[in-house]
Amino acid sequence: MNICAEGGAAGMNNLHFTATCDMLDLDPAIKLKALAAFQQSTSDGGLTEKRDVQEWLCCAVYCELQRVKIKDMLDAKLITDYPTNAAEKAGTSCWNLSLTKLLAAFKVNINQFMERMKQWNVLVKNEKVFQQEIDDLHRRLCMTLIIRKHYQRVFDRLFVLPEEDTENVEARSIHTSLYEFGWLLFLTIRNELPGFATSNLVSGCQVLICTLELLYVNALEMGNAWVINRRFPGVPRKWGSDDFDDGLLLRYSALEEICSLIPDLPRKGVRVMKNAFFHKALVVLFSDQNLLGNDTFMREIIKEGLLDVNLATLNRNYTNHVADISEIDERFLSCSKKTPPVRYKPRVPYRYKQLQKLPKAMPSVITEALDPEDADVLSNVENLVLDMARTFGVSSRDHLSTDAAGECFALACRLYYQFLQRIIGSELLLKPHLKMVQLLKQRTLSVTLVACCLELALRIREDRVEELKFPFILKCYSLDAYEFQKILELVVRHRTGLIGRDLIKHLQAVEDECLGSLMFRGDSSFWKILGKAQRVPSCKEVQAREKENALGSGPEEKPRTGFVICLCKFYCLANQRLVNLCQSLVLMEHFPKIWLIAEHSFIQQGGDLLKQRNLDHLLICAIHLHARLKRLRLNFSQILQHYRWQPHARREVYRAVPLGDGQSGDIIDFYNKVYVKSMEDFAQGLRSAKEGLPLPALQETLPKKNVVSLNITVCTQVKPKNLQYCSGTWIKVNKSKADPEDESTLVELDQLIITPLKRGHSSNDLGLLASPNVLKRQCIQ
Repeated sequence: MNICAEGGAAGMNNLHFTATCDMLDLDPAIKLKALAAFQQSTSDGGLTEKRDVQEWLCCAVYCELQRVKIKDMLDAKLITDYPTNAAEKAGTSCWNLSLTKLLAAFKVNINQFMERMKQWNVLVKNEKVFQQEIDDLHRRLCMTLIIRKHYQRVFDRLFVLPEEDTENVEARSIHTSLYEFGWLLFLTIRNELPGFATSNLVSGCQVLICTLELLYVNALEMGNAWVINRRFPGVPRKWGSDDFDDGLLLRYSALEEICSLIPDLPRKGVRVMKNAFFHKALVVLFSDQNLLGNDTFMREIIKEGLLDVNLATLNRNYTNHVADISEIDERFLSCSKKTPPVRYKPRVPYRYKQLQKLPKAMPSVITEALDPEDADVLSNVENLVLDMARTFGVSSRDHLSTDAAGECFALACRLYYQFLQRIIGSELLLKPHLKMVQLLKQRTLSVTLVACCLELALRIREDRVEELKFPFILKCYSLDAYEFQKILELVVRHRTGLIGRDLIKHLQAVEDECLGSLMFRGDSSFWKILGKAQRVPSCKEVQAREKENALGSGPEEKPRTGFVICLCKFYCLANQRLVNLCQSLVLMEHFPKIWLIAEHSFIQQGGDLLKQRNLDHLLICAIHLHARLKRLRLNFSQILQHYRWQPHARREVYRAVPLGDGQSGDIIDFYNKVYVKSMEDFAQGLRSAKEGLPLPALQETLPKKNVVSLNITVCTQVKPKNLQYCSGTWIKVNKSKADPEDESTLVELDQLIITPLKRGHSSNDLGLLASPNVLKRQCIQ
């Protein structure tokens, strides 16, 4: 019987429930069992009101996921001979879903959920273990809420939020990042400690004090006087003056002063916690490269460039940790930091308030440098800006009022004229033979720069509109993604004093979207620039051309320098994403061969596999093809589970893949119908060295049961030894039973992992990412 085939209100509830389950990528069996349990409990018709349906359905799904988890954990205890397989199976199970994500999808408050679960457990007569899970969750959450209040109060004593009208636009952003980083570091270290060390409120506060002391001393080392509270007794004498010796901070400790900020907390216990547990957990984070900095003195973790890198790494690892139906994401508690009340909500944040004072006209430096006969050039530029303003007003009228659109474009104009002045000045210094009027006549430069500044203005506004997010700008002005990505680096290069780190990170995300998918659309100028050969250069060819252009040799290459730079950034992005995915799957030993497959798929048949598709399509398929060649029992389901943990992952990437001729399918359809046919000859070549070994079946079939081989590990307790991959180090690929034909080799990883062109740090510097410890918390005695 089709239990979804009902009409009226019940039918609408089922439709909403199905849509929510699809958004969560829930197993169909889980969805059907949860819906059946809900309908059975409501068969008398008097259980719930209409507004409570989503809460009860959420409880039903939660119980089914917990039931699967309990079964998997019992199976794991029985499989004593193959603990790795059990952990790997758990690592890709359907219950690897954060409880926070489940509640957000059903739009249920955590307090409502826990109250409903008590009633649901009684109603459906669940085992005691289900209520025990809820009680444990409630206890942990209450304890964390108290600790968070202490964190906020102590943090406000150590650091100060710079004034709104300060000239240092970076200071407020740094203050926010420090607040987020400190709380995340506390959560991460607490999860690394044994349970008995954090089982009560006192030990939790001790870990908090140790974390804040580490954060504070590192902030002193950073030397940003805007965010340090100088009235706090823990500030060293003469700190911030020219006479202060920074070397003293290497062994400096403010533990006693910070400990006094939480009354009645024994200082001796804090020192014991720091020496016995906290320091060891910190060493583990450094050794696993989850924290970058000076691991000898535990310093430099928030210095310029590393704060964002470490914050991104901890966020990624914590996301993996809470990918468990029994875990709740406690990062959201850091978002509840209270701010002083204001009389009105400004449309532009105070840190960018000075941008509104910039002139909204062509800089006098440019107008005075032009000859009188070039006056029409300025007129053309101004008319172009007016036309773009009208176009934006029409395109955004459904989402912004006329006044709001005008204010937004006015801010974009002010930014445009400032960046135009800086870019023209820089270009004239680099190329003295150029004339200013030649640059002003370049319509593409003006249009893309105005569009980029408008994207920044939309991002700056606090009342952001979902429909106006990138790539709205490209659609608004019919811009080519390949041309648009060129201007982004120029803007970042000339950003000083205009935009902060948050906008720089946004532009980097925009650039990644252009390089990863948008510039491969069929009408993109990227394909036209490839030339008659219709061949995408390989990574080595691109790097060689870039070196030649940088040295000035080969003048015939200079006109294509922009194209070469674009390809360099594309290969950098592909390399970075593949490294992150291989780290998550613990396949770094196989990375060189997977990269070889991925690179060939980029250049295959003039880049046909890239056209109209996403970079991630080919990376996912490359991993699966390698698994087929090596006969690893790694299926798409498991690869996609780890892909979803990537910060750039989107559901439509693997749900709707162009197959050609206007058709689309999921990632498995693309692999079977398109990818394998294009890559089969190359795969045959990879196997040609293995005499007598036939080419394995490359096509994917829908798996009946997920089974993982022993040489693929998704557990934090099992990590490959002798595996380092920082810049300048090597990987030792050991001979294994699964690959008898491979000899132990030393591969110089710098040849395979590409250093980004303009990013100070990439995910390559983040080290081996640990997978979530799915069996850490036992719910069965």
